[in-house]
Amino acid sequence: MKIAIIYHSLSGQTKKLAELLKAKLTQEQHIVSITELATDKPVKGGTIREKINFTVTNLPDLSEFDAICIGGPVWAFGPSTVVYKAILQLPDLKGKMAMPFTTMGFPLTDMGGKGAIKHMSKALSDKGAKVLPGIIIPKMFRKFDILMEIATNNCLEYFKDK
Repeated sequence: MKIAIIYHSLSGQTKKLAELLKAKLTQEQHIVSITELATDKPVKGGTIREKINFTVTNLPDLSEFDAICIGGPVWAFGPSTVVYKAILQLPDLKGKMAMPFTTMGFPLTDMGGKGAIKHMSKALSDKGAKVLPGIIIPKMFRKFDILMEIATNNCLEYFKDK
């Protein structure tokens, strides 16, 4: 299976999750491409509830991929504006699987993680993707690396025998 991983990361935590996901999927013989999102102007915060004028400049061509994993950090109890804008800029995803993922500083997934996954899942579904359950990795008071390991191992099941 050909899988594109697309992510946004400021602190490096989401990048760490994206790279671990790539390593696990590659171990399972999937062909994986990874892209860290870039924008035409710096975006260091914000919320999807307010209009921020920028463009994601390096979205990969997804025509050859069977699935995408897309994610970023939680910002203002929702997805990073960069990831959300990237999803809105994606072409039609009909026939593709999509898995959203997010990392967050707060310890409880109800403190923004679930909301971020909900918004990303809806936007991906509106693009025609078959949306898989998302990954939420909280950091505060948690064993972040262990949670990432467990989550990435669990997500391998969604891409098995496809």
